Amino acid sequence: MVNTAVVTEVLEEKMPESPWHSYNVGLIEDLLNEIVSQSPDAFVFRDIFFQFSGKRYAPDIAVVLQGAPPFKEIGLVYRVPEDGPAPDAIVEVAVSSKSLGDALSEKADFYGSMGVKDYLVVEAFPDKPMRLWFCRLEKGESPTKVSEAKLETLKITVKAEGQKLRVFDEKGQEILPMQEQVKMLRERVAILEAELQKMRKEQLEQGKD
Repeated sequence: MVNTAVVTEVLEEKMPESPWHSYNVGLIEDLLNEIVSQSPDAFVFRDIFFQFSGKRYAPDIAVVLQGAPPFKEIGLVYRVPEDGPAPDAIVEVAVSSKSLGDALSEKADFYGSMGVKDYLVVEAFPDKPMRLWFCRLEKGESPTKVSEAKLETLKITVKAEGQKLRVFDEKGQEILPMQEQVKMLRERVAILEAELQKMRKEQLEQGKD
């Protein structure tokens, strides 16, 4: 008889997301995917554990620009540096005072020790205007409230207007998620079709005269 031992890693349970939190994280994820779409080596990770020096946290969004292994090779835990480099940028979305406090203190300390460069916290309390907290962890900074956040790693500027985030590239042009780009394109096509039909109608009426 052969005895086999199966070693399993016990992961702490993650708290379920509220719909408001999930909605805002999803919007940011779409934007960041659009931003790095031209960089084949970049990966946008959502809600997986990053482990370093025996500790782990699961940031809402983490971006690794180079050196990350393919998604299919990563399980629930991304170990730094065994699996790949630390994220270049991390975004946390805080929808409560507790989650904001955690993001500005212990999470910031951990991400800084892990080697994260840009760290953005989006304060997205329901029924309140969004606020931004930002710092460059690699420079030893702590998150501070800002009117806009310039993420040098991603070459973007993030602004909060009401309950909406707006993202701009180096030239000041706004970056929109693909879903919104498609929506705008459809609206433009509908306007052009309406104008074309109007022109055809006018031409027909002129021909009758």
